[in-house]
Amino acid sequence: MEDIIRIRLKGKGISPGLIRSREIAEILESIEDMVIYETLKSQPTLSKDDIVVGIMEIEDKSIGLNFKTSLANIIIPILITTTQAINNNEFDSLTSNTLKSLQTISNFSRKHNCDAIFGIGNQLEIATITPSTEIPTPTYIEGLSEIIGKVIRVGGKKPKAMIELTDGSTIYCEVPEDVAKELGHQLYSLARFYGLAKWDSKTLELEEFKITSAEEFQSKDVNMIFKDLANIIGDQLNNITDVEKYVSNIRYDEDK
Repeated sequence: MEDIIRIRLKGKGISPGLIRSREIAEILESIEDMVIYETLKSQPTLSKDDIVVGIMEIEDKSIGLNFKTSLANIIIPILITTTQAINNNEFDSLTSNTLKSLQTISNFSRKHNCDAIFGIGNQLEIATITPSTEIPTPTYIEGLSEIIGKVIRVGGKKPKAMIELTDGSTIYCEVPEDVAKELGHQLYSLARFYGLAKWDSKTLELEEFKITSAEEFQSKDVNMIFKDLANIIGDQLNNITDVEKYVSNIRYDEDK
């Protein structure tokens, strides 16, 4: 019982038969996202696929949502810290994705004039979002950029591409239908993607990327790269006999 994550939606008119399934689904997704992104922040070696937050029970106590999770020994302490931040109105330490999840829950609380009560295990009330709780809006930096990675998956009614970046992390990107068709033939191939990027203003981490176009990444043999450099530099380095002294002089000039 100690590894159960709980959220109770408590208020007049709040019960499973009186709230739209779509709204409950949004709450479920928000809880999962909050747990995932706070865990990834603390445990960057994990991936989204390692973390499962599954609904195990919906109680008819107003609406009680109980979850079980994989990696409970890692996730539960992180979630306790997260809920403490909510209770103390100290949101600076939370990721932008967590703030978005909390805003979804806060909007539900305000719309239905109810409380969202967080609990873990036998601790049934460790943090509460009320209709008056103010969740800060995450801020972003946006601009045109490019990324390099492999297409792992692509598709859907509103096409999205799963891109594995060169550092091994993955990002899900919106993509136009015509580009999605092209990417379907380039699975597991390295490509360069152009589009609109969104970075977290606090951490400068890439949060979103909307692909506008893509092209195959042309990699060159190392010997060819050095040959191209030699062609650019020409005979400028031919008379250098003391490489150490030459580099030292360059560094000295730069420091002036």
